[in-house]
Amino acid sequence: MRRRWIRIVVVVVALATLGFTGNHIRLSELTLDDEQNVERVFTDLSWALTLSLADLRAAQQAYVAVGQDRVYWTTKVNSHLDTVRSSLENLRRLATDPTSIEALDSADAAVANLERIDVRARDHADLEQPLLASDLIFTDGLELAARAATHVELARATERTLRNEAIRAARSSQATMVITASGVSVLAVLLLVPMTRVKDPTPVVSIASEEETATGLVAPSTEDRLMLDDLGLDADSRRPSTEAESTAVAALETTDIGDTANVALPPAANGPEPVPDLRVAADLCTDLCRLTDTNELPELLARAAVLMNAGGLIIWLRDSSGHALRPAIGHGYPKRTLARLGSIPENGQNATAAAYRNARMQVVEHDDTTSGALAAPLMAADSCVGVLSAELREGWESSEAVQATAAIMAAQLATLLSADPLADATAPPAEARG
Repeated sequence: MRRRWIRIVVVVVALATLGFTGNHIRLSELTLDDEQNVERVFTDLSWALTLSLADLRAAQQAYVAVGQDRVYWTTKVNSHLDTVRSSLENLRRLATDPTSIEALDSADAAVANLERIDVRARDHADLEQPLLASDLIFTDGLELAARAATHVELARATERTLRNEAIRAARSSQATMVITASGVSVLAVLLLVPMTRVKDPTPVVSIASEEETATGLVAPSTEDRLMLDDLGLDADSRRPSTEAESTAVAALETTDIGDTANVALPPAANGPEPVPDLRVAADLCTDLCRLTDTNELPELLARAAVLMNAGGLIIWLRDSSGHALRPAIGHGYPKRTLARLGSIPENGQNATAAAYRNARMQVVEHDDTTSGALAAPLMAADSCVGVLSAELREGWESSEAVQATAAIMAAQLATLLSADPLADATAPPAEARG
């Protein structure tokens, strides 16, 4: 990402997300603290109310106990009733769940009934009717007090469950916010990290149009067949291309490398050196040895191009003058391009002529606009009969394994092809037609 305003937007979005997440978590923690404090107060008040109900029941039982001051215990019962009513009112203000509020209302109703039972028990005690007072205290009074305590316990459990669920939901929301903020931060870092661009070599061979690509292989022309009559092979079918390829191929054949040039650069990428598949190479050599049908040669050249990652291959053969090379057959270039190339003099300042002249493989380095190339001599028993030139992609020309594969292919092709018979050993070099 190279545009400054986009980088600024990414930084602002990342910072805003982090700030919003932090503020959300802070507010959530404050809310959770308040909820926990309320739940703690509610629990304490409910337990205190339960104890007050127990004290109220004990004080009522003293009405009918022998030797107890009835006035003192009446005062204690009134005090406990006031405490119970106050506690119920406080719990009702703190309660939020409808179930707990309903339970507290039921507890309040039970306490009201218990208060009426207490008044009747006092009257029986004042009239010296301890049996009737005991019946009210130990039956109806005990049942009402237990019912009130049960409702208080239900309200306490309901409020605890409600607040635990609220805390769980808040923690889940916090986790979601943290994960989202982390994802945005990581994405921002990835967008801000400068990326190293690897420039791929510009392919020399391009397809003119989808229509030409769809046509596939074309039948060899009469001129191509005549060129290979002396070799016992037919011209291969070629893929259509644009006229720009003619210029690219001509540049390959006219690259000035000198008589002893053999230049190679490291691979274009920093990865491992490319190594052709040896099994595929072995199968290709086997098929070349078994070649009997000349129509199969274009397919074999296509396989060789794929093996070496070549955009195009040209087999140059020595002409009858013995001082020039002519394009005999090719793969990856249209036939009109090969026809325009014409012959190359053996003293030409290019990789193909140097490979033929020195009987040694020549390597042409690639650059930002053109692909690299290899020129491997076709060595017969007594002389060089031609050259195999290959236009390679992605810096494969600098790989020793690829160079060795090209040499193997050239040696295998040399056994199949033969140069034109020499017309006159003293004839001058032929002029190039292209």
